[in-house]
Order: sequence, then structure tokens, then C-alpha cells
Amino acid sequence: MSVFGGTELNLSQADMQHPVVLEATQIFGGTTLIIPPHWEVKSEMVAILGGIDDKRPVLPGGYDPNKAIILRGTSLFGGLQIKSY
Repeated sequence: MSVFGGTELNLSQADMQHPVVLEATQIFGGTTLIIPPHWEVKSEMVAILGGIDDKRPVLPGGYDPNKAIILRGTSLFGGLQIKSY
């Protein structure tokens, strides 16, 4: 949860074998989520005067179906940015 502030969550070295659910709430703040480019992101978030932006490159081979992250939560006057290195 980010309220009038920011959070950076780096999962670039993480590994998973099944879908994972991540709860994220931003109120007048922002969250940066750093994940590997081959993970699939499924957003179930609600954005009210805010947004969710996936800035990862599009992979020609697609995403690994075993590596999925489901985003849930709310962005109110804030945002969530997804990127990879």
C-alpha cells in the first residue's frame, strides 16, 4: 500500500511455479513493480483517476504460462508501473 508515497518491489530474481496474486493499493502515490519480461501479468485492478502501465518489452515468443502474476487492488489518484531490466 502506498499513500502519499511510493513503493518499489523488485521481483526480477524471483521464481514461481504457479500463478501468484499480488494486492496493491495506491492512494496519491505510486508503485513500481519490476518483474521478468517472460511473466504474464493479469490485471484485475481498479483505477480511479490513476493508471496501470506495463512498460516491459513485448517478447516474440510470448509469455511462460507457468509464470503468471495476478494484480488486484485499487489505484486512486496514483499509479502502478510494471517494468523489467
